[in-house]
Amino acid sequence: MNQPETSVTSRIGQWASRQLANYDAHHPGTLFAEGLVLNVAEGYELQSAVAELRQRRGEQIIGYKVGCTSPKIRAQLGIDHCVTGRLYDSEQHASGAVLSRTRYANLAIEGELAVELSREPTVDDFSGVEVPACVARVFPVIELHNHVMRGKQPSAGELIANNALHAGVVAGCGASAEETSGEPLLAIFANDRLLDECEGASLIQTIGSSLEWLMEILRARGERLSAGQIILTGSIPSLIPVGEDCCIRVDAAPFGRAEVKFIT
Repeated sequence: MNQPETSVTSRIGQWASRQLANYDAHHPGTLFAEGLVLNVAEGYELQSAVAELRQRRGEQIIGYKVGCTSPKIRAQLGIDHCVTGRLYDSEQHASGAVLSRTRYANLAIEGELAVELSREPTVDDFSGVEVPACVARVFPVIELHNHVMRGKQPSAGELIANNALHAGVVAGCGASAEETSGEPLLAIFANDRLLDECEGASLIQTIGSSLEWLMEILRARGERLSAGQIILTGSIPSLIPVGEDCCIRVDAAPFGRAEVKFIT
């Protein structure tokens, strides 16, 4: 299905309809199994076209994710730079949710910190090492993924076109930076068994670096961040497959916890 560059834009609408139908059927990205290859710009164009279709049917974009922020995740996915995807209101779950693994294609999760914005970020928000002043609250999330890459080689174009593998969020309540104190720690558990963890300044630094990168890339394509939007700032630990029924918990001191029970 390799297409001449001049024909990509004319085919985006057709591909977007197929992408969304495949996503709804829990069998995402079949176009790439048939040989479709996209570059980064084309991947974002297709992601945007799918977003327009989802908005037409009533879904709302509530924010963005930043992905491929850590060496571990980049090595797993074969990508050497950050990517972004959209968050939808229809895929938000509160901590304590019970979800069926059959809703996802090769389910995998990431434990990370997310933020809610109090206003649009500015360059001045990123002059220090603390949580940026544009952040209203920080909270732990379990990000859900359709961990499927169908192309012959890993590519950023496919990853981006598949909304950076994003398939939903399980979120804790969190707190503002002013309401918390102490060294940050994030630990991921399955049935109380520790899977991965990280601690220290890197957790806060990731919030700032991800927000700054996202602000710049969105402005370059004529979009802006705004108050109330949710941003997933990227995982430092690995992308973790979920191949059996279990309870996943993310403890993120001092910002709280998020947990979900997966069933068949």
